[in-house]
Amino acid sequence: MTAVMAAPSEDRGASHDDFVTRYEAVAPALCAWVHRHLFRTVRAKVEAEDVLQEIWMRAFKLREQYEGDADGYRSWIFSIAKMILLEVQRSVRRAQRIEYPEGHTAQYSAMNDVADSMTRLTQRLVREESITRFLEHIATFSAEDQELISFCGLEGMTCVEAGRRLGLGSEATTKRWQRLRARLRDGGMAHEWIA
Repeated sequence: MTAVMAAPSEDRGASHDDFVTRYEAVAPALCAWVHRHLFRTVRAKVEAEDVLQEIWMRAFKLREQYEGDADGYRSWIFSIAKMILLEVQRSVRRAQRIEYPEGHTAQYSAMNDVADSMTRLTQRLVREESITRFLEHIATFSAEDQELISFCGLEGMTCVEAGRRLGLGSEATTKRWQRLRARLRDGGMAHEWIA
């Protein structure tokens, strides 16, 4: 794999290989999350692949600042994804349409520096049938259930935190999440990338 930047110093952040391994493990959930939120917010004006590559670039540039362990990585990467999604939403609202000269937006010129392997990963993920089937499957759930799946299953939030955001008690949220996981499993959607 070609590195985009030099390897981080030994005393801070994850090593390059650890970072890439962690990213690849959470990338399918991140892809499903991006697809779900782009569909709802900016429709077809921005490509999921572009957003995923921007998330990768931003996270890679910030990797030395990450001081958590492997368990906290999912929350950290999703916090970056949320910031980028907000930036994209603002750009779309401001411009009403983002132009794609030569396949890239002006705001995402940093993506030209993305390593080839990450470009191939994001291209594969946006075409991944299991992600498409997962999104189609959860589209049949209520809006609140979809939010809970996004919070707990994709973002890796605790049931307590997800319940707080949904206005539900922690016990009710935990039971509801258990039922949703069973429904996903019964529907053939028990993927290893679901938290």
